[in-house]
Amino acid sequence: MSGQAGGGHHAPSRICLFAHYDPSGRIAPHVLHYLGHLASCGFAIHIACSGLTQLDERDRAALARIGASAHPRENAGLDFGAWQHLLRSGCAAGADEILLANDSVFGPLGDLRPIFATMRQRKLDAWGMVASTEGVWHLQSWFVWLSAAALARPAVQRVFTQPFADMDKPEIILHGELGLGVALRAEKLACGARFEEPRRSRLRRLARVNPMHLDWASLIATGTVPFVKIELLRDNPIRIPWADRWPSVIARASDYPLDFVRSHLPRATPMLPPRWRTLLFYLLLTRDKRWAAGSVLPTVRRMLSRERR
Repeated sequence: MSGQAGGGHHAPSRICLFAHYDPSGRIAPHVLHYLGHLASCGFAIHIACSGLTQLDERDRAALARIGASAHPRENAGLDFGAWQHLLRSGCAAGADEILLANDSVFGPLGDLRPIFATMRQRKLDAWGMVASTEGVWHLQSWFVWLSAAALARPAVQRVFTQPFADMDKPEIILHGELGLGVALRAEKLACGARFEEPRRSRLRRLARVNPMHLDWASLIATGTVPFVKIELLRDNPIRIPWADRWPSVIARASDYPLDFVRSHLPRATPMLPPRWRTLLFYLLLTRDKRWAAGSVLPTVRRMLSRERR
């Protein structure tokens, strides 16, 4: 960490390394919204624009208004490849705080400054929005805050020297996201998260569910995690039947422009729900019971009715 300057405490240098990719070659409005919020939290932003050789002039002007610096690069290595590129370019040099973020979420759905203030009071070396035990304990990599001291630790540095450009997505998750979690623990750093499963929640630990999927609505409604994963609304990987309630959940929690979501998502493809036993298991596990019950129970009734015929 940097010391004092001129006999007084210096203002902390906060850098956000932001990984971005869009096949259209543009920077979507929801991304500019996110970057603007991070800038208002005091972060100087370096955005790795993967797959671009140069920016559209409209995007360049929009980033200039935010004060963000764009770094066009080849599309290789996914987010960890993008962060690696920015680190090798010296974008985090001299920073006291380094935030790794990406464009895989809609949000924030509220002011991030109180969250940063609360987490800084905990005096952590590293923290994220969500901690997960899927695979091994780790911070979900779409939002990870590191102190300069944490980033400088040898095990953490080794994570960012790996050949991500030569890896496929599962390998990057294993060696990047999960590897960073292992490195933080190996260095015995003080780690935390805005949301982490309580230790007493044995069933949730055994099920190893992703709270950004199964608990998305309650995390938004309580303000605990003011983001929603694009993957959930676009692909709904575990086919939870209350994912389509996102407009009302977001509208009640914030003034976030719903058109940011609608314009970015492709038209939804109807999908079959999972088996009724799986749906009841989801209802047992989720913290979203207020929203889930109204979708799960009618679906289960229809399934059981068809089985009896």
